[in-house]
Order: sequence, then C-alpha cells, then structure tokens
Amino acid sequence: MRRQTEQFEREAKETRARLAAALAELRLRLTPGQVVDQVADYVREGPTADFLRNLAREIRENPIPLLLIVTGIGWLAIASARRPRILTVLDRGAQITATEMRPPVATPDERWPGQQTEELAPQGA
Repeated sequence: MRRQTEQFEREAKETRARLAAALAELRLRLTPGQVVDQVADYVREGPTADFLRNLAREIRENPIPLLLIVTGIGWLAIASARRPRILTVLDRGAQITATEMRPPVATPDERWPGQQTEELAPQGA
C-alpha cells in the first residue's frame, strides 16, 4: 500500500511539473500583441469576414431598410430626450401622497368649447 502511495505522489509531482512547464510556455507565447493579431486574422479570414462582406453587400444593394432603422433609432433617441421625466420628484426622495399622484381631472369649464353636457336626473324622481 505504501509503495502505491509513493507511486501516486511521484506521478502527481511529474504531472505538476509538466503542467507548470506548459503554462510557462503559454505565457511566453501569448503576448497581448499576438492575441490581437490572431483575432484580427480570424476577423479578416474567418466566418466573421464572410458575415461582414455579406452585410456590406446587402447594405449597398438595399439601403432603404438601413435608412429606416437609423431613422427609427434617431427618432426614439430624440423623443426620449425631449420627454420630461415622470419620476423626477421620486428620484429626489420626496414622499408624495396618492392624491398628489392622481392625474388632473378637467372641470366642466375646462372642456372643449361648445361641448354640450347632459345633466341626468336621478331615476325614479
């Protein structure tokens, strides 16, 4: 049993030594510049390059969808920038009661000009 334990310990030390050597070699090979070069090569020659070429071709041949998308995103950005923030008071930490949060109700004098209102008599009167 002791002999088997010593053999396992020796194999573990050898494995650790091989792993340490492999990691040291990887550290030497993988400099940031080399990683950037490999990524750039992959983008230029791999499936990403095919995708980008196809996308550029589709945009050249059909510019209207791209124009619509850009217009929609711009419209959304402008509309959201112009819209006042609703939660401004809540953001400041102020406490508001439920009655203050109700939307205003138009009184009869504030209705549309010339709008006729019908006064209903209670039933059974």
